[in-house]
Amino acid sequence: MKVAVIGGGVSGLGSAYVLAREDGIKEVVLFEKEESFFGGHGKTMRLEGVDLDIGFIVF
Repeated sequence: MKVAVIGGGVSGLGSAYVLAREDGIKEVVLFEKEESFFGGHGKTMRLEGVDLDIGFIVF
């Protein structure tokens, strides 16, 4: 079976990982609209020399 996962956020990456380890699943393809990064809403910004992780949505 082939599976497509839409979105490279935390949920999408986690789902793709779990699915890739399942028996019977031959291929997992992850689709993400952004070209430069994965992570959905999560981003890192630098403020006064300190890297801050921002934008995660907790569910």
